[in-house]
Amino acid sequence: MKNIIFIFYIFLILNKSMNPRKIPSLPKKLKIGYASWNETDDKIFESVQNGLNVIIWFSIDMSSNAEKTKPEFTRGPNYTEVAKMIKRFKDNNYEVINLISIGGWNSPHVNTQFTPEEYFSEWKEFNKKITKEDYNFYGFDGIDWDIEGNSDKKSSINYFNFKELDIMGNFSQLLKKDGYIVSMAPAESYLDSSTDEFSLSLLYNYPEWEKECPDFNYHGRNAYAYLLAKYSVDTFDFISVQLYEGYSHTLFKYKKNKQNFGIILYDLINSFIEGFVVDFSKEENSGMGKEIIKIPKEKIVIGLANGWAGDRFLFVNEKNIVEGWNYLKEKNKDVRGIMFWDIADEGKIPNEENSCDKKPFYMAKILNNLL
Repeated sequence: MKNIIFIFYIFLILNKSMNPRKIPSLPKKLKIGYASWNETDDKIFESVQNGLNVIIWFSIDMSSNAEKTKPEFTRGPNYTEVAKMIKRFKDNNYEVINLISIGGWNSPHVNTQFTPEEYFSEWKEFNKKITKEDYNFYGFDGIDWDIEGNSDKKSSINYFNFKELDIMGNFSQLLKKDGYIVSMAPAESYLDSSTDEFSLSLLYNYPEWEKECPDFNYHGRNAYAYLLAKYSVDTFDFISVQLYEGYSHTLFKYKKNKQNFGIILYDLINSFIEGFVVDFSKEENSGMGKEIIKIPKEKIVIGLANGWAGDRFLFVNEKNIVEGWNYLKEKNKDVRGIMFWDIADEGKIPNEENSCDKKPFYMAKILNNLL
């Protein structure tokens, strides 16, 4: 009996040593910042000092090796620098969730040559490849979906297909089952509760913007709603809606109609919580008809922009962010958190601030004070 216990004890030790990855639990409230393209600089540490508890590093593609014989996660930041930064968080007792984004504007969509299972196997290998034991870094805590369109309207990247979406959904479920964190960051039009329309195309305009901006045809029609309807909202730990999408509904309401930001947020969040209908049947081979998309407030994250935004991209000043969040709290609609793009632009003086004493804008500090 003692020998059996001893062998079992040795097995536990070996198993622990072979599986050093430990995924932390998500905080109660999420204060999320995106690193910019390949960013690994001191601004990331400063933003964690200022209060962020989730960093989304940017970004990788689901592609193939040079021989096109196996899947591969390509691009991405310098992983040694990422490891150093994460160790710096830990050394200073900051508990931070570290996700890696898949996609980004103008980035390739998923290579559909491979199965979700093959991508999952490669994900495990990818985290082994980027492991830096000297810094106690064993890969990322999970992924964030940010697959979007392309500036060239002729590009095939401006269209999803069902095979791609199904790979995304199945891969997400495999990750979730294995304990990884899975999130998504749809542009506002990719998860649009104001319409029941669904399309694989990302080349639409919004009706309210057609007269003023007739050539801005870069909106979707609920493409990410397909993932929630078919693969369950429960597959995703949080859903960050990019209200700063170019010429968004939110921008029109806030800038053109001068609506109160808190009321805009309340109406949007309430539509997600109560549920909205998406009719998938208009796209052949969707396999679904009219489905109700419901997202609990514990999974909703508000996506904002810091000082880089303005003109066609929504920028909300600190006063209105604070008042908007407090309004949500009063109405019991305070959601899981707030995210922003991007950390590289922290401290930038916003173009839209009309005050004579223009001040640097730090979204991380605002989120920390609010959440």
